Amino acid sequence: MNELETTNSQWQQPIWGNLKSLDVIKKELLKLPPLINYKDLSYLYQELNNVWSGKAAIIQIGDCAERIIECDQHSVIQKVTFLHNLSDILSNLLNKPVIKVGRIAGQYTKPRSNVTEKYQNIILPVWRGDSVNSPEPIPEARINDPKRMLMSYHAASQTLSIIDDYIKNRSDINLKIWTSHEALLLDYEYSQLRTTTDGRKYLGSTHWPWVGIRTLGLNSPHMEMLSNIDNPVACKINDNVSPDLITKLCNRLNSQKIPGRLTFITRFGHKNINKLSFLIDAVLKTDIPVLWMCDPMHGNTTKTKNGNKQRIFENIVSEVTSFQTQLAEHNACCAGIHLETTAENIAECFGFGFTPNESELSNIICDPRLNKTQAIELIKQWAINQEDL
Repeated sequence: MNELETTNSQWQQPIWGNLKSLDVIKKELLKLPPLINYKDLSYLYQELNNVWSGKAAIIQIGDCAERIIECDQHSVIQKVTFLHNLSDILSNLLNKPVIKVGRIAGQYTKPRSNVTEKYQNIILPVWRGDSVNSPEPIPEARINDPKRMLMSYHAASQTLSIIDDYIKNRSDINLKIWTSHEALLLDYEYSQLRTTTDGRKYLGSTHWPWVGIRTLGLNSPHMEMLSNIDNPVACKINDNVSPDLITKLCNRLNSQKIPGRLTFITRFGHKNINKLSFLIDAVLKTDIPVLWMCDPMHGNTTKTKNGNKQRIFENIVSEVTSFQTQLAEHNACCAGIHLETTAENIAECFGFGFTPNESELSNIICDPRLNKTQAIELIKQWAINQEDL
């Protein structure tokens, strides 16, 4: 493995086969308009400030890995309607506004633990999301193609257009959908950096980018990018994050102490969530405002005896409950919940009346998602916990 491959592997970046094509695509992306409006960020900050003040909560949901082909009207409206319905349920239960955030219009790239995978008797490069390659288990589909970044941009643009039209046609409701995704693919995200006429820098690919746990290094290129933009930002954290690191993250990402600027999204798993208290303490000592959200999905991913990914609803609820309890004990800002969900009537997670078989699990393209019934039940449990605390 050469130096480039080592660096790319360390920061979850693909090795592109056609560098000439990559250069052309990046230049084309730079010329395209930003997907979000910079002026909207001020409104988002106002809403996040309300969360910091305890006047609102956040629900952030969507697919594990968004598909480019799902930028059609039916697919997008189904997702947006589901997000709206869940937020309404939570808002009614909490008796406060709920900010609606989708893992949408950009969640086309996925970090992977391994660079290859075995399918039947063939060793293939892993699928890194639609922005990089294709999930079909054949060598041709797994070639990293920079043209897919351009496809992703146009899919995101179409998705946002459908969302805007949907909102305009629903003037009877207060509906604002904020977009979010993991800012993982640097060639794409750097091409989406924009500067306003008065010199303000922002990421034009999404309203609310986050850094995943695999690229959380204090001096990672991802952290460098997020520290220099005006968007509100988030970091996924787990029990491997030390109090020292989280303190440094606070100072690097929110030294100006702006409410809503920085969110930590916990993904500890139900067995390790009890370790969160140490990090809450460290953050409180900085006197830097931080929103805390719970991702109870990723830390509770295990494998069946056949090697398929599985998530158990009971473990998800357990992590959520402990998260809320610890935030309440420290009087820290329990901002909301971050879930991988689907509005489709399918079973991917175990529990609350659903038991997917091995065949169903093997057909999951990325990670198991909560279905509508499970998501509603979890939202209700969140609200009950908040009321009890």
